Amino acid sequence: MSSMPRVRFQIQPTVSHYREPLVRRLLESSRFALDLVGRFKNSEADRADRIHSASAATLAQVTPLKTRALSLLWWQLGDVSAVWRGGYDAYVLEGRVYTLSAWAAGAVGKLRGRKVLLWGHGWKRPESGPKRLLRLSFYALVDGLLVYGDQAQDLAVQYGLPAEKVRVVYNSLYSAQQLSQQPVRSLDRDPRPTLIYSSRLTARHRLDPLAQALAHWPADRPAPRVVVVGEGTERPRLEQVFAAAGVQAEFLGAVYEFDRLKELYAQADLALSVGGAGLNVIQALGFGVPVLAEAGHRDSSPEIEAVIAGRTGAYYDPTTPGSLRSALLELLENPQELDRLGRNGLELVRSRYTAEAHAEAIEAALDHFLGRSA
Repeated sequence: MSSMPRVRFQIQPTVSHYREPLVRRLLESSRFALDLVGRFKNSEADRADRIHSASAATLAQVTPLKTRALSLLWWQLGDVSAVWRGGYDAYVLEGRVYTLSAWAAGAVGKLRGRKVLLWGHGWKRPESGPKRLLRLSFYALVDGLLVYGDQAQDLAVQYGLPAEKVRVVYNSLYSAQQLSQQPVRSLDRDPRPTLIYSSRLTARHRLDPLAQALAHWPADRPAPRVVVVGEGTERPRLEQVFAAAGVQAEFLGAVYEFDRLKELYAQADLALSVGGAGLNVIQALGFGVPVLAEAGHRDSSPEIEAVIAGRTGAYYDPTTPGSLRSALLELLENPQELDRLGRNGLELVRSRYTAEAHAEAIEAALDHFLGRSA
Protein backbone atom coordinates (compact mmCIF):
# COMPACT_ATOMS: atom_id res chain seq x y z
CA MET A 1 0.00 0.00 0.00
CA SER A 2 2.81 2.43 0.88
CA SER A 3 4.22 2.21 -2.66
CA MET A 4 1.04 3.51 -4.24
CA PRO A 5 0.97 7.20 -5.20
CA ARG A 6 -0.92 9.33 -2.71
CA VAL A 7 -3.55 11.67 -4.12
CA ARG A 8 -5.66 14.25 -2.34
CA PHE A 9 -8.82 13.99 -4.38
CA GLN A 10 -11.79 16.35 -4.20
CA ILE A 11 -15.16 14.81 -5.11
CA GLN A 12 -17.11 16.94 -7.57
CA PRO A 13 -19.42 18.77 -7.30
CA THR A 14 -20.47 17.57 -3.83
CA VAL A 15 -20.43 14.29 -1.92
CA SER A 16 -24.01 13.69 -2.97
CA HIS A 17 -26.27 10.64 -3.04
CA TYR A 18 -25.42 9.94 -6.68
CA ARG A 19 -21.67 10.00 -5.97
CA GLU A 20 -21.83 7.06 -3.56
CA PRO A 21 -21.03 4.34 -6.15
CA LEU A 22 -18.03 6.32 -7.41
CA VAL A 23 -16.77 7.05 -3.88
CA ARG A 24 -16.95 3.36 -3.01
CA ARG A 25 -15.06 2.40 -6.16
CA LEU A 26 -12.35 5.04 -5.62
CA LEU A 27 -11.80 3.88 -2.05
CA GLU A 28 -11.24 0.36 -3.38
CA SER A 29 -8.50 1.51 -5.76
CA SER A 30 -5.53 -0.83 -6.00
CA ARG A 31 -3.50 1.75 -7.94
CA PHE A 32 -3.72 4.88 -5.80
CA ALA A 33 -4.03 5.79 -2.13
CA LEU A 34 -6.81 8.35 -2.43
CA ASP A 35 -7.63 10.73 0.42
CA LEU A 36 -11.09 11.98 -0.48
CA VAL A 37 -12.31 15.46 0.42
CA GLY A 38 -15.40 17.35 -0.67
CA ARG A 39 -18.35 19.56 0.04
CA PHE A 40 -21.20 17.69 1.71
CA LYS A 41 -23.89 20.11 0.49
CA ASN A 42 -24.40 22.69 -2.25
CA SER A 43 -25.33 25.18 0.45
CA GLU A 44 -25.08 28.11 -1.98
CA ALA A 45 -28.35 26.97 -3.60
CA ASP A 46 -31.88 27.65 -2.38
CA ARG A 47 -33.06 25.08 0.14
CA ALA A 48 -35.50 23.43 -2.30
CA ASP A 49 -32.77 23.16 -4.96
CA ARG A 50 -30.09 21.58 -2.80
CA ILE A 51 -28.66 18.20 -3.75
CA HIS A 52 -29.32 15.33 -1.33
CA SER A 53 -26.11 14.29 0.44
CA ALA A 54 -24.63 10.81 0.50
CA SER A 55 -25.33 8.43 3.36
CA ALA A 56 -23.66 8.93 6.74
CA ALA A 57 -21.51 5.85 6.12
CA THR A 58 -20.16 7.34 2.89
CA LEU A 59 -19.68 10.82 4.34
CA ALA A 60 -17.65 9.28 7.18
CA GLN A 61 -15.02 8.25 4.63
CA VAL A 62 -14.62 11.74 3.15
CA THR A 63 -13.01 14.75 4.79
CA PRO A 64 -15.49 17.67 4.73
CA LEU A 65 -14.44 20.75 2.80
CA LYS A 66 -15.92 24.08 3.83
CA THR A 67 -16.62 26.79 1.28
CA ARG A 68 -16.89 30.52 1.75
CA ALA A 69 -18.95 32.21 -0.97
CA LEU A 70 -19.43 35.79 -2.08
CA SER A 71 -21.84 35.62 -4.99
CA LEU A 72 -20.08 33.58 -7.71
CA LEU A 73 -16.69 33.75 -5.99
CA TRP A 74 -15.77 30.82 -3.75
CA TRP A 75 -12.90 30.01 -1.43
CA GLN A 76 -12.52 26.41 -0.30
CA LEU A 77 -10.78 26.17 3.04
CA GLY A 78 -7.76 23.90 3.23
CA ASP A 79 -6.92 23.50 -0.47
CA VAL A 80 -4.12 26.06 -0.61
CA SER A 81 -2.53 24.97 2.67
CA ALA A 82 -2.66 21.31 1.58
CA VAL A 83 -0.76 22.07 -1.61
CA TRP A 84 1.71 24.22 0.32
CA ARG A 85 2.45 21.50 2.90
CA GLY A 86 2.88 18.72 0.37
CA GLY A 87 2.85 15.04 1.22
CA TYR A 88 0.90 13.92 -1.85
CA ASP A 89 1.94 12.97 -5.35
CA ALA A 90 -1.00 14.89 -6.83
CA TYR A 91 -3.85 17.17 -5.80
CA VAL A 92 -7.18 17.07 -7.64
CA LEU A 93 -9.12 20.27 -6.97
CA GLU A 94 -12.32 22.08 -7.87
CA GLY A 95 -12.21 22.90 -11.58
CA ARG A 96 -14.57 25.87 -11.32
CA VAL A 97 -13.09 29.05 -12.75
CA TYR A 98 -14.75 31.25 -10.11
CA THR A 99 -13.23 29.29 -7.21
CA LEU A 100 -10.46 31.63 -6.14
CA SER A 101 -8.80 29.09 -3.87
CA ALA A 102 -8.19 26.85 -6.91
CA TRP A 103 -6.31 29.71 -8.59
CA ALA A 104 -4.22 30.24 -5.47
CA ALA A 105 -3.57 26.51 -5.05
CA GLY A 106 -2.47 26.27 -8.69
CA ALA A 107 -0.04 29.15 -8.18
CA VAL A 108 1.31 27.59 -4.98
CA GLY A 109 1.71 24.30 -6.84
CA LYS A 110 3.88 26.04 -9.45
CA LEU A 111 5.94 27.66 -6.71
CA ARG A 112 6.37 24.50 -4.65
CA GLY A 113 6.67 21.98 -7.47
CA ARG A 114 3.42 20.15 -6.68
CA LYS A 115 1.28 18.30 -9.23
CA VAL A 116 -2.07 20.12 -9.24
CA LEU A 117 -4.99 18.89 -11.38
CA LEU A 118 -8.49 20.22 -11.88
CA TRP A 119 -11.67 18.14 -12.20
CA GLY A 120 -14.59 19.96 -13.77
CA HIS A 121 -16.58 20.77 -16.87
CA GLY A 122 -13.90 22.66 -18.75
CA TRP A 123 -15.69 24.24 -21.68
CA LYS A 124 -19.40 23.37 -21.84
CA ARG A 125 -19.83 25.52 -24.95
CA PRO A 126 -17.66 27.61 -27.28
CA GLU A 127 -16.24 30.78 -25.73
CA SER A 128 -14.47 33.85 -27.03
CA GLY A 129 -12.96 37.09 -25.79
CA PRO A 130 -12.10 37.80 -22.13
CA LYS A 131 -13.99 34.77 -20.79
CA ARG A 132 -11.93 32.36 -22.88
CA LEU A 133 -8.72 34.13 -21.88
CA LEU A 134 -9.73 33.95 -18.21
CA ARG A 135 -10.27 30.21 -18.44
CA LEU A 136 -7.01 29.67 -20.34
CA SER A 137 -5.14 31.63 -17.66
CA PHE A 138 -6.73 29.45 -14.99
CA TYR A 139 -5.75 26.22 -16.73
CA ALA A 140 -2.21 27.49 -17.33
CA LEU A 141 -1.63 27.37 -13.56
CA VAL A 142 -2.16 23.62 -13.27
CA ASP A 143 -0.70 20.41 -14.66
CA GLY A 144 -3.81 18.84 -16.11
CA LEU A 145 -7.58 18.77 -16.49
CA LEU A 146 -10.08 15.98 -15.91
CA VAL A 147 -13.22 16.84 -17.87
CA TYR A 148 -16.65 15.28 -18.25
CA GLY A 149 -17.04 15.20 -22.01
CA ASP A 150 -15.41 14.98 -25.43
CA GLN A 151 -16.46 18.47 -26.48
CA ALA A 152 -14.58 19.99 -23.54
CA GLN A 153 -11.41 18.26 -24.71
CA ASP A 154 -11.96 19.27 -28.33
CA LEU A 155 -12.52 22.92 -27.40
CA ALA A 156 -9.48 22.94 -25.09
CA VAL A 157 -7.24 21.77 -27.92
CA GLN A 158 -8.89 24.17 -30.37
CA TYR A 159 -8.17 27.04 -27.96
CA GLY A 160 -4.50 26.14 -27.62
CA LEU A 161 -4.14 23.75 -24.71
CA PRO A 162 -1.86 20.77 -25.40
CA ALA A 163 -3.90 17.61 -25.98
CA GLU A 164 -1.86 15.75 -23.35
CA LYS A 165 -3.04 18.24 -20.71
CA VAL A 166 -6.72 17.19 -20.95
CA ARG A 167 -8.22 13.81 -20.15
CA VAL A 168 -11.89 12.89 -20.50
CA VAL A 169 -13.24 10.92 -17.52
CA TYR A 170 -16.99 11.22 -18.29
CA ASN A 171 -19.46 10.93 -15.40
CA SER A 172 -21.49 8.34 -13.52
CA LEU A 173 -24.62 7.74 -11.53
CA TYR A 174 -24.88 4.00 -10.83
CA SER A 175 -22.52 1.05 -10.62
CA ALA A 176 -22.50 -1.61 -13.31
CA GLN A 177 -23.79 -4.09 -10.73
CA GLN A 178 -26.93 -2.01 -10.23
CA LEU A 179 -27.79 -1.84 -13.92
CA SER A 180 -29.59 -4.60 -15.76
CA GLN A 181 -28.21 -6.28 -18.83
CA GLN A 182 -31.45 -5.53 -20.69
CA PRO A 183 -33.77 -2.49 -20.59
CA VAL A 184 -36.22 -2.60 -17.71
CA ARG A 185 -39.78 -3.23 -18.89
CA SER A 186 -42.83 -3.72 -16.71
CA LEU A 187 -45.29 -6.45 -17.65
CA ASP A 188 -48.07 -4.39 -16.11
CA ARG A 189 -47.77 -1.15 -18.06
CA ASP A 190 -50.32 1.57 -18.61
CA PRO A 191 -51.76 1.19 -22.14
CA ARG A 192 -51.19 4.89 -22.71
CA PRO A 193 -47.73 6.15 -23.66
CA THR A 194 -45.79 7.22 -20.58
CA LEU A 195 -43.27 10.05 -20.55
CA ILE A 196 -40.89 10.44 -17.63
CA TYR A 197 -38.94 13.51 -16.59
CA SER A 198 -36.42 13.28 -13.76
CA SER A 199 -34.47 16.30 -12.57
CA ARG A 200 -34.45 19.06 -10.03
CA LEU A 201 -37.31 21.46 -10.75
CA THR A 202 -35.39 24.69 -11.13
CA ALA A 203 -35.43 27.51 -13.67
CA ARG A 204 -32.59 25.73 -15.48
CA HIS A 205 -34.76 22.64 -15.94
CA ARG A 206 -37.98 24.10 -17.34
CA LEU A 207 -40.95 21.96 -18.23
CA ASP A 208 -43.40 24.52 -19.61
CA PRO A 209 -42.76 23.51 -23.27
CA LEU A 210 -43.88 19.96 -22.48
CA ALA A 211 -47.20 21.16 -21.06
CA GLN A 212 -47.68 23.32 -24.15
CA ALA A 213 -46.86 20.45 -26.52
CA LEU A 214 -49.29 18.06 -24.85
CA ALA A 215 -52.08 20.60 -24.46
CA HIS A 216 -52.78 20.43 -28.21
CA TRP A 217 -52.32 16.69 -28.68
CA PRO A 218 -54.14 15.18 -31.71
CA ALA A 219 -57.51 13.73 -30.76
CA ASP A 220 -56.89 10.52 -32.72
CA ARG A 221 -53.75 9.65 -30.74
CA PRO A 222 -53.74 8.43 -27.10
CA ALA A 223 -52.61 11.28 -24.87
CA PRO A 224 -49.42 10.47 -22.96
CA ARG A 225 -49.30 10.46 -19.20
CA VAL A 226 -46.44 12.36 -17.63
CA VAL A 227 -44.45 11.31 -14.57
CA VAL A 228 -42.28 14.03 -13.03
CA VAL A 229 -39.57 12.96 -10.59
CA GLY A 230 -37.83 15.77 -8.76
CA GLU A 231 -38.18 18.59 -6.30
CA GLY A 232 -37.33 22.26 -6.48
CA THR A 233 -38.54 25.83 -6.29
CA GLU A 234 -40.38 25.52 -9.60
CA ARG A 235 -42.62 22.63 -8.58
CA PRO A 236 -45.69 24.61 -7.35
CA ARG A 237 -45.72 26.76 -10.47
CA LEU A 238 -45.27 23.80 -12.80
CA GLU A 239 -48.11 21.89 -11.18
CA GLN A 240 -50.34 24.87 -11.94
CA VAL A 241 -49.06 25.09 -15.53
CA PHE A 242 -49.86 21.45 -16.29
CA ALA A 243 -53.25 21.66 -14.59
CA ALA A 244 -54.17 24.79 -16.54
CA ALA A 245 -53.15 23.05 -19.78
CA GLY A 246 -55.35 20.06 -18.96
CA VAL A 247 -52.38 17.67 -19.07
CA GLN A 248 -52.26 14.71 -16.69
CA ALA A 249 -48.96 14.96 -14.86
CA GLU A 250 -48.02 13.17 -11.67
CA PHE A 251 -45.48 15.11 -9.62
CA LEU A 252 -43.81 12.59 -7.30
CA GLY A 253 -41.18 14.81 -5.69
CA ALA A 254 -37.62 13.65 -5.16
CA VAL A 255 -37.04 9.90 -5.44
CA TYR A 256 -33.62 8.54 -4.44
CA GLU A 257 -34.38 4.84 -3.90
CA PHE A 258 -32.93 2.87 -6.80
CA ASP A 259 -35.63 0.19 -6.83
CA ARG A 260 -38.40 2.79 -6.90
CA LEU A 261 -36.73 4.61 -9.78
CA LYS A 262 -36.36 1.32 -11.61
CA GLU A 263 -40.10 0.72 -11.23
CA LEU A 264 -40.91 4.16 -12.61
CA TYR A 265 -38.64 3.79 -15.63
CA ALA A 266 -40.01 0.32 -16.29
CA GLN A 267 -43.36 2.01 -16.97
CA ALA A 268 -41.88 4.65 -19.28
CA ASP A 269 -41.74 4.65 -23.06
CA LEU A 270 -39.62 7.78 -23.40
CA ALA A 271 -37.64 10.12 -21.15
CA LEU A 272 -37.68 13.88 -21.64
CA SER A 273 -34.84 16.32 -21.15
CA VAL A 274 -36.39 19.76 -21.48
CA GLY A 275 -34.04 22.67 -20.83
CA GLY A 276 -30.55 21.99 -19.54
CA ALA A 277 -29.59 18.31 -19.56
CA GLY A 278 -27.36 16.54 -17.09
CA LEU A 279 -27.22 13.21 -15.30
CA ASN A 280 -30.97 12.80 -15.90
CA VAL A 281 -29.90 11.63 -19.38
CA ILE A 282 -27.57 8.97 -17.94
CA GLN A 283 -30.25 7.83 -15.51
CA ALA A 284 -32.81 7.25 -18.26
CA LEU A 285 -30.41 5.52 -20.63
CA GLY A 286 -29.11 3.41 -17.75
CA PHE A 287 -32.59 1.95 -17.39
CA GLY A 288 -32.83 1.40 -21.14
CA VAL A 289 -35.26 4.27 -21.79
CA PRO A 290 -34.41 6.48 -24.78
CA VAL A 291 -34.20 10.25 -24.39
CA LEU A 292 -35.78 13.10 -26.32
CA ALA A 293 -33.67 16.16 -25.52
CA GLU A 294 -33.72 19.86 -26.27
CA ALA A 295 -31.08 20.72 -28.86
CA GLY A 296 -28.50 23.41 -28.24
CA HIS A 297 -29.42 24.45 -24.69
CA ARG A 298 -26.56 26.53 -23.32
CA ASP A 299 -26.93 25.11 -19.80
CA SER A 300 -26.71 21.46 -20.82
CA SER A 301 -23.89 19.55 -19.17
CA PRO A 302 -21.53 17.20 -21.05
CA GLU A 303 -23.81 14.22 -20.38
CA ILE A 304 -25.93 15.48 -23.29
CA GLU A 305 -23.30 13.82 -25.49
CA ALA A 306 -24.84 10.46 -24.54
CA VAL A 307 -27.99 11.41 -26.47
CA ILE A 308 -26.99 10.44 -30.00
CA ALA A 309 -29.71 11.15 -32.55
CA GLY A 310 -30.87 7.95 -34.19
CA ARG A 311 -28.81 5.79 -31.83
CA THR A 312 -29.82 6.46 -28.22
CA GLY A 313 -32.51 9.09 -28.64
CA ALA A 314 -33.52 12.20 -30.54
CA TYR A 315 -33.54 15.99 -30.35
CA TYR A 316 -36.14 18.66 -30.90
CA ASP A 317 -35.59 22.29 -31.86
CA PRO A 318 -36.93 24.68 -29.19
CA THR A 319 -36.88 27.56 -31.68
CA THR A 320 -39.30 25.80 -34.04
CA PRO A 321 -42.99 25.90 -33.01
CA GLY A 322 -44.41 22.41 -32.71
CA SER A 323 -41.01 20.69 -32.87
CA LEU A 324 -41.39 19.01 -29.48
CA ARG A 325 -44.91 17.78 -30.26
CA SER A 326 -43.84 16.48 -33.68
CA ALA A 327 -40.88 14.62 -32.21
CA LEU A 328 -43.08 13.05 -29.54
CA LEU A 329 -45.66 11.94 -32.09
CA GLU A 330 -43.03 10.39 -34.34
CA LEU A 331 -41.22 8.53 -31.56
CA LEU A 332 -44.29 7.24 -29.74
CA GLU A 333 -45.69 5.90 -32.99
CA ASN A 334 -42.87 3.35 -33.27
CA PRO A 335 -42.41 1.17 -30.13
CA GLN A 336 -39.85 -1.02 -31.92
CA GLU A 337 -37.66 2.01 -32.59
CA LEU A 338 -37.96 3.11 -28.98
CA ASP A 339 -36.85 -0.35 -27.88
CA ARG A 340 -33.81 -0.22 -30.21
CA LEU A 341 -32.82 3.24 -28.99
CA GLY A 342 -33.21 2.16 -25.36
CA ARG A 343 -31.02 -0.90 -25.83
CA ASN A 344 -28.32 1.19 -27.47
CA GLY A 345 -28.51 3.72 -24.66
CA LEU A 346 -28.09 1.08 -21.99
CA GLU A 347 -25.10 -0.37 -23.84
CA LEU A 348 -23.48 3.06 -24.01
CA VAL A 349 -24.01 3.74 -20.30
CA ARG A 350 -22.64 0.34 -19.30
CA SER A 351 -19.50 0.95 -21.37
CA ARG A 352 -18.79 4.57 -20.40
CA TYR A 353 -20.98 6.03 -17.64
CA THR A 354 -20.91 3.53 -14.76
CA ALA A 355 -19.07 4.21 -11.50
CA GLU A 356 -16.55 1.54 -12.47
CA ALA A 357 -15.88 3.06 -15.90
CA HIS A 358 -15.73 6.52 -14.33
CA ALA A 359 -13.20 5.45 -11.70
CA GLU A 360 -11.13 3.60 -14.30
CA ALA A 361 -10.99 6.74 -16.45
CA ILE A 362 -9.96 8.81 -13.43
CA GLU A 363 -7.20 6.35 -12.56
CA ALA A 364 -6.01 6.29 -16.17
CA ALA A 365 -5.87 10.10 -16.13
CA LEU A 366 -3.87 10.07 -12.89
CA ASP A 367 -1.50 7.51 -14.39
CA HIS A 368 -1.05 9.80 -17.39
CA PHE A 369 -0.39 12.96 -15.41
CA LEU A 370 1.99 11.20 -13.00
CA GLY A 371 3.88 9.60 -15.87
CA ARG A 372 2.97 6.07 -14.84
CA SER A 373 2.04 3.20 -17.13
CA ALA A 374 -1.46 1.83 -16.39
